[in-house]
Amino acid sequence: MAIADAEYRFVAVDVGAYGRTNDSMVFKNSFMGQRVYSHDFDFPPPQPLPGTDGPPMPYVLVADEAFKMSGNLIKPYSSRGLDVNKRTFNYRLTRARRMVECTFGLLVSKWRVFSKPIQLKIETVDEVVKCGVVLHNFLQPDDKHNQLWTKVYFSGGSYA
Repeated sequence: MAIADAEYRFVAVDVGAYGRTNDSMVFKNSFMGQRVYSHDFDFPPPQPLPGTDGPPMPYVLVADEAFKMSGNLIKPYSSRGLDVNKRTFNYRLTRARRMVECTFGLLVSKWRVFSKPIQLKIETVDEVVKCGVVLHNFLQPDDKHNQLWTKVYFSGGSYA
């Protein structure tokens, strides 16, 4: 389970859940998810949207329909009887959600070890994943405009 930013960098990662487990349950039971749902996750302070002089907007996580709504977590409207504005919102939210999927895709394309089951002890696999995430972020091109989150937050409260 991971949180990625718009620059294809991992911001927070929870390692250790099995792949067949429902994403919303993994998130809910993870240290990261508990911090988000209890409003104790270390989000940057609200800021105006880029290129605007508008009011400060909070940082949010974009999730799919299975997740529980929260102050900093938004999800699409249910798909029944939507007007054009809600359908447009859902479409744009889905596009934003693709950022984390693309971030995982970049990780796998850089480190082929993630393209198939890793034949190591579970504890070692967790460390390999953490190393891959840190190396992925290190190799991402620098963006001079977004220096808000420079560390990766791992489950259990550790940083890299």
